[in-house]
Amino acid sequence: MKKSFVAKIGAQVLSLLLLLGVSNTASAYDYSRWLNAFFDRFAKKVERNENRQSIAEIVVKSGTKFDKNSRDYDILLAAVLAADLDSFLGDDSQDLTVFAPNDRAFIRLARDLGYEGYDEEGAFDAIVSTLTALGGGDPIPLLTTILTYHVVDEALFFGELRQLSSIDTLASTRIVPRFRQLIDSEPELRNPKIILRDANIKASNGVIHTISRVLIPIDLDNTPADAETITSIVARSGGTFDRNYHDYDALLNAVLAAGLEDELATLQNLTVFAPNDLAFVRLARALGYHGVDEAEAFNFIVVALTDLGGGDPIPLLTNVLLYHVSPEVRTLNHIVDGEDVATLLSDAAIEPSGRSLVDEDDGVRNPKLLFSASDLRASNGLIHTVNRVLLPVSVTEILAGEQ
Repeated sequence: MKKSFVAKIGAQVLSLLLLLGVSNTASAYDYSRWLNAFFDRFAKKVERNENRQSIAEIVVKSGTKFDKNSRDYDILLAAVLAADLDSFLGDDSQDLTVFAPNDRAFIRLARDLGYEGYDEEGAFDAIVSTLTALGGGDPIPLLTTILTYHVVDEALFFGELRQLSSIDTLASTRIVPRFRQLIDSEPELRNPKIILRDANIKASNGVIHTISRVLIPIDLDNTPADAETITSIVARSGGTFDRNYHDYDALLNAVLAAGLEDELATLQNLTVFAPNDLAFVRLARALGYHGVDEAEAFNFIVVALTDLGGGDPIPLLTNVLLYHVSPEVRTLNHIVDGEDVATLLSDAAIEPSGRSLVDEDDGVRNPKLLFSASDLRASNGLIHTVNRVLLPVSVTEILAGEQ
């Protein structure tokens, strides 16, 4: 079938050449011979493409032993086997992109974690030891999360990656591409870069891009296994209204009133935009309150929501709070430079614009991220403090509802 395809294309091109003026027999014969040779090579290339190795097979080519070649994938292979992902990466029914850290990338990670050598096996052991401590004795869940953070459920070549504002991974956490650089969820370590000479490696089930560092979906240094939950961090404020406008007394009271404290303690990989008390006072003043007292401001907001909700403030309060929660971890860098942020409120997203977060209310100033109180690590996600309450409806609608 391939030969007939080649012959057909060759005949068409030869006819075109004849129409363009290659009319003498000798020249036509030379072009015909050249075209046949070209399409023979093309047919062989097609055959080689059909016989490509899978992503797993390409990684396995590094061998099963640690060595001194830091440009291959010995450590990646050991990690893939430990996490039992080899069958998935070898499945020809998949169409994947894999960002493959070479051995040097893993050694760099190990050294960032405190390892002092350059030995591949020592580096792998150091990483496993760290993941074991973070995982409460079991390194595999975290290792699997890290590895799936390197996998995209779509084959994307380097030129396509450059056109994207963010990349969804199988770990349900995004990567932000910036030319060669890949911005991950670890704000303190240097970001990986795609190694161009080892990019666009075609496999039977996708494409591999070798990278200079390991992509990290969590903060390995600052997220211990016994870290506080998002609810616990918010609850540190105590919940008693006071004159400290920079903590979360109003937010805590709102969360408790809406019954969301368990969700913010148990749901994983969340990002919470946490309005401080000053943010709630500002909302109350936008609704017509004239004071600066935290308790009075909170009560004023509840009354407004009660009137708008036909006597029950809880459904609207719950919607406002859900609008502050994203179901994926987004670091400050991801938010400032990224695309719209999905929230737990159905079909409602937040649009980042630098430090500002554009909500659904055009009539009041947009909230801003407070850089000094962002990227706060919890055991189940991140907290970013904001200076105003995000609104899924306009203040004008709220005031109209009161009337």
